[in-house]
Amino acid sequence: MPDVDAIIEQILAASRAKGGRALSSERTYADEPILLRGSQLGSYLPEPIREMRALARRPEARAWSDAHLFVEQARLMADYVDDRPYEGDFKSYFPTYETMDNRQLRGYFTWRARVRSGDVAQTSASFAYVYLYELLNGIGAESGEQAFRAIEAFWQAYRAFEPAMDRYVRPWLVDYVVYHDLPPELARPYLNTAHDRAVGVLSRADVEARSQPKARRRVTYEPAADPELFRALDSLSTYRLSESRLFQDEPDALTAVTCGVFAQLARYYHGSRAQGLTESLFGTRHPMPHLMFASAVFYPGTRHADTVYELDDTCRYLCRNGIWTCDALHDGGARSAKLGQILHAIDQRLRTALDYPHPLKERGDPKYLARMIDREIQGYLEWRAAHAPRRIEIDLSKLDGIRSTAAETREALLVDEEREEVAASVESPSEPEGREALGLTAAESALLRNLLDGRPGTASGVDLLVDAINEKLFDLVGDTVLEFDETGSPALIADYADDVREALAQK
Repeated sequence: MPDVDAIIEQILAASRAKGGRALSSERTYADEPILLRGSQLGSYLPEPIREMRALARRPEARAWSDAHLFVEQARLMADYVDDRPYEGDFKSYFPTYETMDNRQLRGYFTWRARVRSGDVAQTSASFAYVYLYELLNGIGAESGEQAFRAIEAFWQAYRAFEPAMDRYVRPWLVDYVVYHDLPPELARPYLNTAHDRAVGVLSRADVEARSQPKARRRVTYEPAADPELFRALDSLSTYRLSESRLFQDEPDALTAVTCGVFAQLARYYHGSRAQGLTESLFGTRHPMPHLMFASAVFYPGTRHADTVYELDDTCRYLCRNGIWTCDALHDGGARSAKLGQILHAIDQRLRTALDYPHPLKERGDPKYLARMIDREIQGYLEWRAAHAPRRIEIDLSKLDGIRSTAAETREALLVDEEREEVAASVESPSEPEGREALGLTAAESALLRNLLDGRPGTASGVDLLVDAINEKLFDLVGDTVLEFDETGSPALIADYADDVREALAQK
């Protein structure tokens, strides 16, 4: 650095030598203005800045990282205040004091003094990041909650000038809470765990569906509507059911069918796939290396103690030998296109079943998925029809007359033999001839036994037999047990074979 006193002495010497001859000590000279170049003005540095600059030239500093040097210089300048504003622009990747020239450096400390007094004015973005780096490293505020609040307050004030700052400061605030073992609630406003929490809802519903006893699955249909599960599915899917036109008109139907189909798919994946449904869609939670305060200039100094920090039920941080890992769901937080296909298929097929005036085009959905959706739709619509409110108006004044007329008509239509049969049946009721287990006829029972034994189910009027069997066994399994295959022949749904065989054995 140029020596200011030496420069002044040189200028005075030049004045004394003016005219090319020695000046007599007895002569008196009037004061003359001292003119300095701009570069010479810049050399007037306050002593603290001189010391900070000298710090970088010490022999031991050669072995320091840029972050280490920054923190050592920041500690030296922690309380420094300047009054030389900088009107230019300062841009730097990972800015530090060393990347600033003297004018920029004095301008930064002038601006910082204003910020600390509550005046957060817009400046070069790199200045703002240097200020954040200071706070992250415990400069300007005591490490812990005080520094956390200072980072939070400055970011919330300055983000109006620099919206891109959100991308960095949000994760820094979370890291700060973990690193300094602060209360988890401080980090929660800045956690991006809505996605992970929604996946957790799916995972719990997945496990519940898989663990449900087999017999319990096949009772009389009941809607599986779960608003929390529906919201989670909607938030995780590329196809938004909540924005569907059908949802505005039939929210209950769409919610019930969607949740029911999810339960069916969960059981299907559990029995036929290597991974469960939720894992297939979003992967599994697992630990991965984590760099604390990524994209910031941060120097930890000493090694952090080994620790386990439970941030919430979706995320846990671990530190071992100074190395951090984050145990969480690392799927990037994106919506699932595969789940979107499933929800679109539900919307499309339910619209068709309801004869909705705004149909959707089918997208070539897998047959097993279409079958599950149709089965759930059928069950729901039958349940809804059975539970629909009915309004009956009766004119009680005419009731006695109706009863009397009906009795007379019935009596007039009976012949003598019929009267005797009615009387006998009242005295000793018996099962109708030809009825077997579950009220099946001999032909219906034979068709089921043939299908159970792997023989073709051919018979006259087979369509009527299939309908009758499905109706009679619906209370047993809560579903249709027979369907027609691609050749048009009746086939027994494999899932219900054991139930049908047991029922027939109870003859």
